[in-house]
Amino acid sequence: MRLAPRVKEVVWGGRWLAEALGRPGAAEARLGESWEAYSGSVVEDGPFAGRTLGDLFQEFGAEMFGSAAVNRPRFPLLAKFIDARQNLSIQVHPDDRLAMELEDYPYGKTEFWYVLEAAAGARIVYGLGGTADTEAVRMALAGGDSGVWRRVPVRAGDVVFIPAGTVHALTEGVVVYELQQDCDITYRLFDWGRVGREIHVEKGLRCIDFGAGLLEITRPVMRRQAGFSSGELAACDYFRATLYEVAESLVAPSRPDSFTLLTCIEGECTLDSGGTLKRGDTLFVPANLPVEVRRSGTTPARLIAGALS
Repeated sequence: MRLAPRVKEVVWGGRWLAEALGRPGAAEARLGESWEAYSGSVVEDGPFAGRTLGDLFQEFGAEMFGSAAVNRPRFPLLAKFIDARQNLSIQVHPDDRLAMELEDYPYGKTEFWYVLEAAAGARIVYGLGGTADTEAVRMALAGGDSGVWRRVPVRAGDVVFIPAGTVHALTEGVVVYELQQDCDITYRLFDWGRVGREIHVEKGLRCIDFGAGLLEITRPVMRRQAGFSSGELAACDYFRATLYEVAESLVAPSRPDSFTLLTCIEGECTLDSGGTLKRGDTLFVPANLPVEVRRSGTTPARLIAGALS
């Protein structure tokens, strides 16, 4: 099932979503996010056209979404593209327990980024430096930036895993694909002097995992197979994601325990069921349904498959 994206205009957004993916918006609009799959995603084709994933989840449960979805209270994942034309706020997300305690919402927000583009010298905020504690963060917030934020260089092809409780920020010139729990709870700690946007210091401080240690950026190890290569991007209690490079063809693995969100990030493929999958398209693939794709261009296509763990 092909899903209709939802585009969000934000103060820090740019024009990549319009220029690279053809997302709609006024010529001067700052487009920051394109939500590819989430509970409110509308199906564009087939017998369920016009229905949302959230509605289908409640109606069909494990039959369509897999046995791993049975105990989830609502559709569990969110996939998106993000274009950071300017720095995003330095922020943190709650885990499941704190999301329920602070916002009465069943999911926290663990996520990962796959870096699609990065300006020369780009450095994201990724955790806290040294032995930072609550008081050090309070001092940093009062003084702007005292060095407590850990800054890490990124380049295209990097994988950034962000467990709930990790302080982080995308920065100017970075474009990513993101897979996360279906949660939009964000606590801004610092917003680079912008006015008019709420800051959530107390809730944010409650959510920071000060004992997490330093996280490292990784890159996928690609393994060549007949017609394609694949490499794991991320795996945690909530989701797993795989990168596929389709040189000729690929039968995307079907699983009885999970649906798959299949997003094209480069190139174009034809589907065995008819139609195409081009850059920026996302398909919802029900559990137990294999999908064959074939490269339909002069260069390999690249796909990300996200599913439940």
